[in-house]
Amino acid sequence: MKLMVFSRPQPGRDEEYNTWYRDVHVPEMLAINGVRSCTRHRLRTTGDQPVEYLAVYDIEGDIDIVMKELMTRSKDGRMRLSPSIDPANTRMTIWEPI
Repeated sequence: MKLMVFSRPQPGRDEEYNTWYRDVHVPEMLAINGVRSCTRHRLRTTGDQPVEYLAVYDIEGDIDIVMKELMTRSKDGRMRLSPSIDPANTRMTIWEPI
């Protein structure tokens, strides 16, 4: 399974966002049982398009258990969000192999 997270930083906060993502968020995600790896990508933009990022997490096992743990950690503070992320432009999708 793949958990795909599309997100953007708040305007002018790219460096802070990428530092948080690399140094805080990815390690917190990898601490969840079943999250095996993460690769990050930046959309190649043209003109004045906003920068968009994609994180691809490889999930092993039951995705529902992984997502429940992710939500639990978000609520209890073990998963910290940065004020540099734009929550209005963040979305998660789950992809399964066929």
